[in-house]
Amino acid sequence: MQLTNKFIAFVDILGFSSAVERIDNGGSLSLEALAEATRLLGSDDDIKALRAHGPSICPSASRVQHDVDFQLSQVSDCVVISTEVSPSGAITIIEHCWRAVFGLLRKGLMCRGHIRQGRIYHRDGVLIGPGYQEAASREKAVAAFKRDADDRGTPFVELDTAVRDYVASCGDQCVVTMYERMVKEDEEVAAIFPFKRFGKLAGFSIEAQFQDLDRNRARASVEGARQRLLSLRSELRRHVDPANTRAVRKLEHYELALEDELRTFDDLDEMIEVLAQKVPGPPGKA
Repeated sequence: MQLTNKFIAFVDILGFSSAVERIDNGGSLSLEALAEATRLLGSDDDIKALRAHGPSICPSASRVQHDVDFQLSQVSDCVVISTEVSPSGAITIIEHCWRAVFGLLRKGLMCRGHIRQGRIYHRDGVLIGPGYQEAASREKAVAAFKRDADDRGTPFVELDTAVRDYVASCGDQCVVTMYERMVKEDEEVAAIFPFKRFGKLAGFSIEAQFQDLDRNRARASVEGARQRLLSLRSELRRHVDPANTRAVRKLEHYELALEDELRTFDDLDEMIEVLAQKVPGPPGKA
C-alpha cells in the first residue's frame, strides 16, 4: 500500500439528512426516491465499465492505465471518486461528477462538492490520505458563484485551481472542449455547471429543424425545453423546506441559473422569428 497522486472528488447531496427525517412525516421524497438519488452518485457498474472498455469521453486522450485508475466509494448521500493524473483521468472524473450533478438536478435535488489533486490510497473501497481529507473539508467551504462576501457552502461542485490549470495546459483539444461544455468559470473559480445544457439542446434542435424548413417543430422544441425547465424549478422548490433559511439561500443560486436559462429560450424564440422571415417554409407550414 502507498499513497498516489490522483485527481480526487468528494460530492454530497444537499438536504439528504433532512429528507430522511421527513420520510415518515409527509416529506416530499420517499425512501425509494432517496435510494434512487444515491445511485446517481455512482456504483460498481461505473468501475466495471471503465475496466472493460476504458473511458467513453475523449477516448483518445492520453492516459497511463486503461481504466485511468478509476475508483469510487459511495456511502449514503456522498461519494468519493479518484482517477490518475492524466488528461483522460481529468476529463473522466469531471464527466462523472457532471453526470451525477445533472442527474440529481433532474430529480430536483442540489449537491455540492470539491475536485482537487492530492495524495490518496483508494482501492477496493479503502480510501486513506490527505488528498481525500482535504477534498472532504473543502466541500463544506465551496464558494463558487457566491452572491456576497459571506456566502459559503454554495450548491456547486467546485474545481481546485490546480485541476483547472491542468486541463488548460494539457494540450488535448477534446478534453478542453468537453471541459468547457461541463464547467463554468469566472475570474476566481470554476465549477460543474449543468444548467446551460438545456438551452444548448434546444438550440441544436432548432438548427436541425430549420435544415428541414420546419418552423413549427423548432418552436415546439423550444417550448418543450422551456416547460421542462419550469417543471424542474417547481421540483426544486418542492424539496426545500421554506422554513430552512440556509436551504432557501442555496436554492436561490439554482433559481438564478434557471432564470438565466429561461432568458436563453426567449432569445431562441426571437431567433426562430428571424429565421422564419428569411427561410420560406414548405407548403402547409406556418
